[in-house]
Amino acid sequence: MTDVGIPEELKDIIKGSIAGLTGFVDSDVLPLEAKYKEILHDERKLFGEDGLLAPEIREARDGIRQKSAQAGFYAMMAPESVGGGGLPWAVGPFLLEALNRKYGPGRIFISWAASFLSTPLLASFVDGPSHLFLQAGPAIRDEVLPEVLEGKKTVCFAVTEPGAGSDLWGLKTKAKRDGDEWVVNGSKQWITNAPYCDYAAVFAITDGEAFAAHKGGLTCFLLDAKAPGFTKDRPERIIGHLSSDCGGFTMDDVRVRNDYMIGTLGGAFQIAMFGISEGRMGMAGACLGLAQWALDRSLEYAKERKTFGVPLAEHEALQFMMADMAMEIFATKYAIIQTAKMLDAGEIPVKEICISKALSIEMCQRAYDKAIQIHGGMGLSSELMLEEGFRIARTARIPDGTSEIQRRTIFRQLLRGDTAF
Repeated sequence: MTDVGIPEELKDIIKGSIAGLTGFVDSDVLPLEAKYKEILHDERKLFGEDGLLAPEIREARDGIRQKSAQAGFYAMMAPESVGGGGLPWAVGPFLLEALNRKYGPGRIFISWAASFLSTPLLASFVDGPSHLFLQAGPAIRDEVLPEVLEGKKTVCFAVTEPGAGSDLWGLKTKAKRDGDEWVVNGSKQWITNAPYCDYAAVFAITDGEAFAAHKGGLTCFLLDAKAPGFTKDRPERIIGHLSSDCGGFTMDDVRVRNDYMIGTLGGAFQIAMFGISEGRMGMAGACLGLAQWALDRSLEYAKERKTFGVPLAEHEALQFMMADMAMEIFATKYAIIQTAKMLDAGEIPVKEICISKALSIEMCQRAYDKAIQIHGGMGLSSELMLEEGFRIARTARIPDGTSEIQRRTIFRQLLRGDTAF
């Protein structure tokens, strides 16, 4: 099917970018996956007692990141003004859609199992060069950004805390001015790339009164993860896995220079929301691709597998399951396309971003539930990766705002008069 709804000016960009990315994965990533298959598919070998990746896998992942940077893929979504490829923000979801449809769950989306090697393929606000650095001053751009662009150093986007997830106004981490430096105290949790980051973009309260009144008071600083008082926690064990690339850290009187502030004093709320919005659209595109992968596998299986003397494809109950999957994929894709058009026009369509995120992730989980049912006992095996796709979709209902938060935000936008569709 032709993607008639994708803006014309984006089609050639998407097509060329996907061709380059898939070529890189086939030539540079898949051979390494084959080389380390025994480790990647046995998490007792993949992770050490501390929850961190085995040294050889970490070295391989760092190598892929740097090769991707050299090839021009890693920072392709970062703005040109910070040294990136400058691709339109609306392109990202469709790149992730294509990658996930081609390679399936556990590879490009969430950093578990084999995906530890392909995760560094494309940088985002959670780990590398991104729109976040538009708000950085000369010190960060000169001293940090070059190695981040080269894939030699990584960052993390540290908002969430033990007592504050979707509610940013519940944050407790504080920063106090001390001459030309700030002293940061607090803790962060559930932060992607925290166990491996070299720098952390930390959101901290700098004006308690303004923050309590929901009128600002939140500031972003780029902290060195090796600074005295910065202590990383063990990576989180997440839904069926022994570890992940998600973790936390504590800050005990961590000092950071004033020129390592990102954005303006007290003005970090919009930075946080912009990053989260980027994450929501990325998840939407990835889940769309994952759902299509599940439908593709289901169709193949239904044509080949026979029960009661006929192919599964001739059983009406399974026909309806796959038709339902197609209907939901179609509707979700065009919700994402409409949102992408608005993004391409320079808007930040809050309602549509939330709709795209919630719709795609919940659709994806339903698609994997049906795909598992279609495959019967084989659907439950780890061999086909359908159960991994189901877990990914279930997990994705939490980060960057839960499905309930998406609905809450959608309703608030409707109350403000944003009722156009």
